[in-house]
Amino acid sequence: MIKRLLLSCLFLLTIFSVNGQVGHIARYEFPHEWNNQDHIVIPNEEKGVLLVQPMSPGTAKNVDIQYRYLDKNLKEAWTGFFEVSRRLYLKGYHYVDGMAYLLFQNRNSQRYIKLVTLDLDNKKVDSYEPKQIVELDIQEFEVIKKTVIIGGYIESRPAVFAYDLAGGNVRTLPNVYQNNSDLLEVRINRDSLTFNVVASEINDAKDRTILVNTYDYKGNAVRDYQLETEEGHQLLSGISSSIIDRTQTIVGLYSIKTGTYPSGIYVNHVDRTGKQTMKYYYFGEFETFLDHVGEKRATRLKEKALSARENNREWRYKTDALFREIIEEDGKLIVAGEFFKPWTVSTDNYWRNRTRFSRFADLNNTGIGTFQGQGLGRIPTTPVQGGVRSDFNFTHAFALVLDEKGEVQWDSSFEIEENVDGALEDFGAFQWHENKGFYAFYHDKELVVKYLNDKESQEGNKSELELIYDDDKLKFERDLYRGISRWYGNKYLIYGLQHVRSDETKPNIRKVFFINAITVGPDFEPTNDD
Repeated sequence: MIKRLLLSCLFLLTIFSVNGQVGHIARYEFPHEWNNQDHIVIPNEEKGVLLVQPMSPGTAKNVDIQYRYLDKNLKEAWTGFFEVSRRLYLKGYHYVDGMAYLLFQNRNSQRYIKLVTLDLDNKKVDSYEPKQIVELDIQEFEVIKKTVIIGGYIESRPAVFAYDLAGGNVRTLPNVYQNNSDLLEVRINRDSLTFNVVASEINDAKDRTILVNTYDYKGNAVRDYQLETEEGHQLLSGISSSIIDRTQTIVGLYSIKTGTYPSGIYVNHVDRTGKQTMKYYYFGEFETFLDHVGEKRATRLKEKALSARENNREWRYKTDALFREIIEEDGKLIVAGEFFKPWTVSTDNYWRNRTRFSRFADLNNTGIGTFQGQGLGRIPTTPVQGGVRSDFNFTHAFALVLDEKGEVQWDSSFEIEENVDGALEDFGAFQWHENKGFYAFYHDKELVVKYLNDKESQEGNKSELELIYDDDKLKFERDLYRGISRWYGNKYLIYGLQHVRSDETKPNIRKVFFINAITVGPDFEPTNDD
């Protein structure tokens, strides 16, 4: 009786068991009811986790959004509700310095934006409605010193705005709005005083390069420069490091001439005097990049790439990547990405379509954290974007470690081999802690963690997630409602919807949304697939 009573409430269990070096810290779960329309998990660093979910609005004009703030042991510290119009959907979220920011946009009029802030320390909720932002297809959302940075497209041209929460003023950032350009990144620098806006640009030689703008937290321009490229080299993507002692590194994919697919990875470093050093690396030049194709084929591809390099010939590889950000820890720059085989399209369509798969384009597709559909609920979506069917085959995760001068230190990869239909979004997550790199994903009821420093072993550590009770059995899991996020230190958050049975002799099944917190280490024990 007591056990069943507990099952109708929130669940919390702190666990210290270790499988190899995957430590299960805690599990949080609560019953998933018919009116739980969605769930989004926002890591709050050492502060804990914010869980946000809309409730079914029925015929009401407004939707209740429930939030649950959990501490770092996944114990509830604060819960509550706020309302938004059912015409709004979540377009972005951000956490910094004890504050969570939720950005909503009207599905019918992109001009209407609503920002909700949750002060997790003082248990306070506020909302703002900036009026001066025009119709904007939002692609980027960051916050720096109470200034909200919102970037996207106005009639196919990139634009970025700085919204001062205190004063209510909106400032349009200079040197961003231009033709034939794509917004690639908005990144807050490590000093928390400046931020970068990275966008593509066509140079005088008609090659696609990159423009890097830096602004202070008020939106004032600090510096800008264009990446210097060799003629015939097209820079397809770009992510930036922080400005470190006036130096900076930009990394991304490049192709030679107008090839459909990339040739490799470029690394551009700008020193204190503004001098640029650009280095191009064919994929075959890296130690582990091609390991996912098998030893024999990898050897052949590497030989072709190196021969092309020596004889100044073109070489390309059918791949593309999700690069989210450069991780900066321990004096290292970690460029971590998940690579996949892109769809087959013409050269003319490839660039235009590949830029549409940003994290904000995906945010409102089916899956955890979408807040999409009528009244913030769900509607069926067709896995098509830009007229191209969105089916993707992830091949491998790849980490490239640089020093702060942009010099390559080492690389590591891990085979994934998973097909994904629908939105292109992160399959797993990278973590870097005390000069140790990890890649983890959760798929088909199995947690897989790869210690990236170990390049001899091709296997990851495999384990199941801990449940609440010893006799719990996982009966069913919804594929679209599943995710994993890097948390802090060497910790991850795994979450989703599960059906769990506590006793095989009884028919009762718990339908729950869960969050599992785990910690990872380097000394994984081999596991037996049997």
